[in-house]
Amino acid sequence: MSDGLVPQVVVAAAKHAQTKNSTHDTNQCPNDPAATLDSLAPKPGSQGHPLHASTPTPRIPPCTGDANSTATRRKSLSRRIIVSAGNAEPEIRQRGYVYQKSRKQSDPWIPTQRAYGYFRVDVPGQTKQREVRIALGLHRDRFSAMLKLREEMQKAGVLDPGKIRERISPCRTFQSQAAWMLAEMRTGRIVNKKTRKPIRQNTIEYYSTAANYIATVVGDELLASLDNPEAKALVEQMKSELDEKGETRFEPKTIVEYYKVFVMVIGSAKGERGRQLFPRTWDLAYIGVPQVSPEEQHCPTVEREELESLISRLKRQVYVVVACLLAGTGMRISELLALELRHISADCRVITIEQQRGRKATLELPKTKAGFRCIHLASALAALLKAYIGERKSGFLFPTATGQMNSKENLWRDGFKTVVREMGLDISWHSFRRFREAVLQMTDVRQLVLDYWMGHENRDMSTRYGKQLKHNTKFLAEQAEKVGLGFDLNCDTCDTKGQGKAA
Repeated sequence: MSDGLVPQVVVAAAKHAQTKNSTHDTNQCPNDPAATLDSLAPKPGSQGHPLHASTPTPRIPPCTGDANSTATRRKSLSRRIIVSAGNAEPEIRQRGYVYQKSRKQSDPWIPTQRAYGYFRVDVPGQTKQREVRIALGLHRDRFSAMLKLREEMQKAGVLDPGKIRERISPCRTFQSQAAWMLAEMRTGRIVNKKTRKPIRQNTIEYYSTAANYIATVVGDELLASLDNPEAKALVEQMKSELDEKGETRFEPKTIVEYYKVFVMVIGSAKGERGRQLFPRTWDLAYIGVPQVSPEEQHCPTVEREELESLISRLKRQVYVVVACLLAGTGMRISELLALELRHISADCRVITIEQQRGRKATLELPKTKAGFRCIHLASALAALLKAYIGERKSGFLFPTATGQMNSKENLWRDGFKTVVREMGLDISWHSFRRFREAVLQMTDVRQLVLDYWMGHENRDMSTRYGKQLKHNTKFLAEQAEKVGLGFDLNCDTCDTKGQGKAA
């Protein structure tokens, strides 16, 4: 067949197909060339090669559920909250409805029949909403019942845009959020709110201990479900726990600090704009957070006679020097353990503090800026320290047998624990620091020098550390006599004229 006959065959076949199909499809245009070519396409199972279109035909993906299925739909804020133009306040789509049993919405309202309400609540971590049906009691009309339903919906939080955002936000459990917060603190991306500096390792370890305990009480709860009732349950659990001796396991101060960690973890969940995803209004009275009074805190101290007796009973020189340096300088035990011989002047009269021991036997910077200081020693203490150092030129002041940095646990166990128990004392390492604070406050040393030697960044610390002076009756009597009355005491029956003036 020649090429000139091909168009004629195609046209003839098209006319034949048009005539054959005209009685079956009246809606098809007989002059449509596309319809004509489609009729010439081979049917499935017929011989020949199919004609391929130049562009692929778009196909709709198959449906994964029926028409009423919502299992594949994610929670959407736009389906719950409306923000219309010209209205700054968001509007809640859900209105809820009231009904009476065995009656339609179109039936007249019966005031003597009880009313019920229906609404839906988002459940964190679940796709579908939970249906809530409540009894509303007797109401004279449908409008009164609807007002009562709105009050119940407000209590449930379904009319609060903030609560709705919390419940449909991605699921975050307390454990996962606490782990994320601690990791961010270790990397330095979460810093101290006041100083804007990285949080110290010791503080992070304390937060970790608190978070681990809280997780045992809270469990694997979502952050959106943690509020005042859960905080109350945590505080009550801590108050009721007992230790091996049958005594209260947690002191009020510890309960307060653990509660703060609980609040901190929830507040650390923030959105892209730095706003909290789960804001809370905490009711401390409802939760039962105990009030901590500085006067009621357990701050063991040591008196002069007790300290002298303790030093005389210590068996080795190293323990005597440790006790004398702590009581004579007011250093923290972590600062004392990190002292190296290069920090001590040649005559042993000046000690420079520029580092401290961390929890994991690491050297860290002092607790605050005020921790960087130079402490001047009395001549008697300097002579004792120089005799102890001897010919050594480098290394730690109180090293272990292998020359490493010592620990407070080893020092207390080997040198102090037995003696303190035999004397019946209730003291700790910090008792020596409180003793030094009291000694300085009994003298005329300037407050500026006192805070510098003690490394206080906050001036109120002096009052807290030196409160044992209020129980020193001898010192208080001397101060009362030294100050005097400030006026002349004229008495006709006794010879006290002129004795009211201060010395």
